[in-house]
Amino acid sequence: MKVYLKDIRTKEEALRAVEKVGVDSTIASELADKIRFCVLEIGNLSSPEATILKQVAISRGTDAAVHREVIVNGVDKSTVLLPGSFRELKLIAEELKKQPFGLPSLGDKILNGLETEDMEKDFKIMGVLNITPDSFSDGEEYSRGEDARKRFNEIVEFGADIIDVGAESSRPGAKSVDADEELERLLPVLSLFGSCTIPVSIDTYKSEVAREALSAGASVVNDISALRMDPEMVEVVRDFDARVVLMHMRGTPETMQENPSYADVIGEIREFFLERVEFCLSHHISPDRIILDPGIGFGKRQVDNLVILNHLREFTTLGFPVLVGVSRKSFIGNITGSPPGNRLAGSIAAAVYSCIRGASILRVHDVLETREALSVISHLESEK
Repeated sequence: MKVYLKDIRTKEEALRAVEKVGVDSTIASELADKIRFCVLEIGNLSSPEATILKQVAISRGTDAAVHREVIVNGVDKSTVLLPGSFRELKLIAEELKKQPFGLPSLGDKILNGLETEDMEKDFKIMGVLNITPDSFSDGEEYSRGEDARKRFNEIVEFGADIIDVGAESSRPGAKSVDADEELERLLPVLSLFGSCTIPVSIDTYKSEVAREALSAGASVVNDISALRMDPEMVEVVRDFDARVVLMHMRGTPETMQENPSYADVIGEIREFFLERVEFCLSHHISPDRIILDPGIGFGKRQVDNLVILNHLREFTTLGFPVLVGVSRKSFIGNITGSPPGNRLAGSIAAAVYSCIRGASILRVHDVLETREALSVISHLESEK
């Protein structure tokens, strides 16, 4: 007799495990849901809601962790931790849809979250082209027109799925430039946008720059301010039906690293995303056009960056693709002691880890090397 600890995370892994045992194919899917476990964190439930949720969970063979004062209605709101197999959680969600207060909506959210977890992983590479004299990693390398055009074509040839073009540095401490200067820097590559075989993203928070880039053929706006720094940006995104990257950042690039602090970095970023998504939806931007970026290094301490990368799945459950930019960033240098130009190994390690933890788009400088690493990960994930 032997006992092993199984590490089962995905639906495919669960199905393979039960099929290997030799169970009847007609019940394989149901058994797979029974052997997959996770824990849901549910915030801001009233005491009556939390009490009902706990009772429903117990009736389905699990339990729920609630505030100790919930039972006597001693707190206005409680966070709830709900553990269970996928099967138990689905049954709980269906039962919640029959309950009062806001619990039917919660039931729908739980079901949507479980469906999101089962979505097929599709890793995409966003190659970075900085046409700036002062970027933290490749400043001045591509600031001349000929060099910028050559690098643009290289990124496409190396296998990027998206190319992200920026003409203003957002490194910590960077001062802003006006729209005219940003557009002047972009001129050498604007003519390439329309004929590019992959989507082009414009990295800007200025509506004037975004409008010119989208008119030239770009289809994505990567806004480090999540549409907050220019009130006209949301209209530009809507009018061009562009995809938009909503990034979390404290302050501005010039001020963001001045003693940032968080009581709950994951919770605060999650609430920020929910507010920004609601803003987009209220301005008639379609949900399928929205991408979320937690902003590694943008108003974050070393510990914050590490916590974010370890909890990316808490953002994927919101139902939108998650983009992560870890390439050559200072948190890697803080670990390895390497300068930006020597952070390839650390960047690839962080990129691979980000994908495993839930990211679906990687913004990188080293396209070819990251593409090869993710190709290996994709095969390992599918066990091909």
